[in-house]
Amino acid sequence: MEQPSQSVLVIDPDAASRNYLSAMLQKSGYTVLLAPSGREGLISAWKDLPQAIILDPVITDMRALDIVTRLRADRRTAKVPLVVLTSHEDQQECSALLSAGCNECLVKSSQALSKLIELLPRLFSMDFTPKKLGVLIAFLSAKGGTGTSSLCANLAMCLGSKKLETRVAVMDLVLPIGSIANIVGYNDQVNLVAVAGSDSPAKPSVYFKESLPRITNWYFHLLAGSPDPESANQISFDRIDEVVIAMQESYDYVFVDLGRSLSRISLPVIQRANLIALILSTDLASVALTRTVYAYLQNQKVDPMRIYLILNRAVGLEGMTKAEAEQMLGVQIMVTMPYMGGNFTLANNRHEPISSKFPNDTLTLALNQIATELVESVQRLPVR
Repeated sequence: MEQPSQSVLVIDPDAASRNYLSAMLQKSGYTVLLAPSGREGLISAWKDLPQAIILDPVITDMRALDIVTRLRADRRTAKVPLVVLTSHEDQQECSALLSAGCNECLVKSSQALSKLIELLPRLFSMDFTPKKLGVLIAFLSAKGGTGTSSLCANLAMCLGSKKLETRVAVMDLVLPIGSIANIVGYNDQVNLVAVAGSDSPAKPSVYFKESLPRITNWYFHLLAGSPDPESANQISFDRIDEVVIAMQESYDYVFVDLGRSLSRISLPVIQRANLIALILSTDLASVALTRTVYAYLQNQKVDPMRIYLILNRAVGLEGMTKAEAEQMLGVQIMVTMPYMGGNFTLANNRHEPISSKFPNDTLTLALNQIATELVESVQRLPVR
């Protein structure tokens, strides 16, 4: 019987495990490539173009989830069969990796290695098309009181109402208390704490697609934030990446409200986002802090093309003009929201979309225009 000639890349930091798996694969006729780190694994995957990749998630120089995401985002490895072979059984980790694009998740054992040898030929013969992930837009501000949450909800509503066939969701990551539920009038129990905590569902992508509430009159589904600070302490923050990925698998557009949070929780979301809507108001402190946040994002290697600055004059007429703010920031502000007096607060207090409450207001026209421009801005960006 003719032996297979396919090459298999093994990414495993443990030398003994790496060599043993290599011997097993070579015995079965495969050409084996070895990488002791995530970085070397990515280089080999894109340079040597193996027909399959085996990954041990206990990589130390990178997160396994980031490795999988980057492999699936690159056209050279987007369809390459990818098997996680882990030394410890962690259902949550496996679920996150499978959601990110892995084909199988096996726990190391003699039985698992036998199963792997049997599995590889089937993986080679199958056409793997990675799941298409929805567009992720993160809403962020450098200072409270800029109307970030309201803009997030109202822009998502405009997009959902303009494209009824498009699935739009809003995820509230403002901590320690969520903001979106109060704006849209949602008071049920489905929230971030429930799905990212200890009692979260085993298959989050299925849960989000079938169970997230659709908010009446708002044209989007909502994953509400934490209802109070005590509940926020129950959130398993290690699962936030998994939740975000599952949301992207379930919806065409996911708007994430981060408020003014820059932390180990929000930064991975920002780096993963297709676009960052950075909101500032007209007061001097807001502009100065936004300049600091913008510089920080650049230091974190966030592409400036992915940062969409919005000057929100709706929350206050006084203060700096767009030209003055741009001069202080040193970057272009993409759009300025017009002032609308107390109507901005009135719509929020009545839990109504601005476009429904004030359909002929200048702000409604601006919101619809920005919703369109956000989508077009993502489409103009290079594929990541």
